Amino acid sequence: MTFHGHRTALLVASMFVAPLFGQTTNDQRIQQLEKRLDDLSGEVQQIRTELAQLKGQPAAAAQPQAAPEEDLTKIGVVASTTTPAQTPAQEAAPSAMTDVQTVNNVQNPGASKVFNPDTSVIGNFLGKAGRRNPYEFGSDKARPPFQLDEAEIAFQAFIDPYAKGNFFFSVTPEGIDVEEGYANFVTLPHDLTAKVGKMKATFGKDNMWHTHVRPWADQPLVIHNFFGDEGLNDRGISVSKVINNPWNTYLEVTGEAFSGDVPEVFSRHKQNDLFFNGHVKAFRDISENSNLEVGTSLARGAIANADTGHSLFSGIDLTYRWKPLQQGLYRGVIARLEAITNDRSDFDRNLKGFYASVDNQFAQRWFAGLRVDAADRAAGDTFFTDKGASATLTFWPSEFSQIRGQLRHMKYGDVNRAYNELLLQLQFSIGAHGAHSF
Repeated sequence: MTFHGHRTALLVASMFVAPLFGQTTNDQRIQQLEKRLDDLSGEVQQIRTELAQLKGQPAAAAQPQAAPEEDLTKIGVVASTTTPAQTPAQEAAPSAMTDVQTVNNVQNPGASKVFNPDTSVIGNFLGKAGRRNPYEFGSDKARPPFQLDEAEIAFQAFIDPYAKGNFFFSVTPEGIDVEEGYANFVTLPHDLTAKVGKMKATFGKDNMWHTHVRPWADQPLVIHNFFGDEGLNDRGISVSKVINNPWNTYLEVTGEAFSGDVPEVFSRHKQNDLFFNGHVKAFRDISENSNLEVGTSLARGAIANADTGHSLFSGIDLTYRWKPLQQGLYRGVIARLEAITNDRSDFDRNLKGFYASVDNQFAQRWFAGLRVDAADRAAGDTFFTDKGASATLTFWPSEFSQIRGQLRHMKYGDVNRAYNELLLQLQFSIGAHGAHSF
């Protein structure tokens, strides 16, 4: 046979012999994997037996289980036949963990606030430089040079899916007072909302603000002279409803009834001498960068410090906001105007007052503002007109603190003297404080 003949015979023989060697190699690999699985199964069974003995349970017979076909499939090998080394699968001994009943609790974020409402403290520190002003708090209560004027402590949480509780405590050098404490019902029929408790009356804008919300360190003269330091704040009920309309305008109507006891404003001569308040607010976007809010208010009750008579307050408030969309963090202007008249049965004419202000955000954390105001002030059987002007500069280091300087010029109608004062204000907050009315 030639060389080429031997070469051809070898090639033909390899074509038949090679598959046999390949088949032998695969069978050996399958047997090795099966043996390894049997060893692992035996070790697992031994661990279960030891656990059962530690628990005081009878040990099950430690017999290795045959590796199921699907286990081999997971590692890329499929056995076509069962080897003689395999034995029928034995039922494993029950695990010790099968005697434990697991309860899956449903996660409810609101449940964490049942005993832990949102809590916050807001401090209002004031410094004053300038001539002593005896008219701010009365002749014997002029503002000291430095003072922690107020600390507001707030607790807020949902009572249930239908109502939210709000409590605001005012801590001042005079003591502790419940500034507001009410339940706010938000899911009443006919799209009504209601508040029940002690609260600020929905009259105008400034009367509803807490101290830390005002853009000034003090109150405007019209609010201070007509309503006092605490404003129209009493115990009662308030019901509001949003009115649908075809003018693409947010329209809200509010009606309120209070017990009728507001120091220096209303007093209850008889059991049914309540103080009633009504408010209508309309809000509409003028453009994508600006909007306008207009409100009107009316409050009536028995006049304070008198046996008979009534006192009627009527007011109007306007708020214009400009906030460009592309520069909303850095620019903005808010202009405000609020005017109030007071018809008292012990005066032959109405008392009047107003304030007008503009606040300009000229940088991300800087605000500058101007305010002019004037208001009549009752003094016995007569009255005087007080006037004032203020300029403010405010810096916000963050949303949790602000530093404000206010230079104001005040002139009171019963004295020929002007008071120029510089007020320095630092406000800071800790904790979670809910949003106030827009």
